[in-house]
Amino acid sequence: MLIIFFIAYSSFCFWVVFLNGADVIEGWKSFFIFDFFASLLSSQELKFYVGLSWLASLLILTFNLIAGT
Repeated sequence: MLIIFFIAYSSFCFWVVFLNGADVIEGWKSFFIFDFFASLLSSQELKFYVGLSWLASLLILTFNLIAGT
């Protein structure tokens, strides 16, 4: 089940980072998707923020798969 969630989140992150997703959700819309901090970011900063969260979620998935939980 974790892998399915990660694939869905990866699809969303790919859209934001590599396609025009950051331009679409920039501003007040990113507040509802991420948090208040993200609503203050520009599209380039939002791409970086989402990229970091994508890497963090990959690390968490890897840890959970190795640990067997």
